[in-house]
Amino acid sequence: MTNEDNIIAELNDKIYDEATEHNEKVKDSMLVATSYLAVGSRILRSLLDERHYKQFMNQILEEDVKPLAKPLLH
Repeated sequence: MTNEDNIIAELNDKIYDEATEHNEKVKDSMLVATSYLAVGSRILRSLLDERHYKQFMNQILEEDVKPLAKPLLH
């Protein structure tokens, strides 16, 4: 595992932990998820040109994402 892989893994773990805390606080996983998605999308849109941003978003649509262990809904 490279240093960059370690940094990504640590950041993912930290953000996952923070998202879990937000889920437990607001009791609405949809609200938390859409907030994180909006922030991430704005960051990516700031970094990527239109074509690459659309390619990235299309890649997300194709991903097989595993669900959280326990989403919280109000």
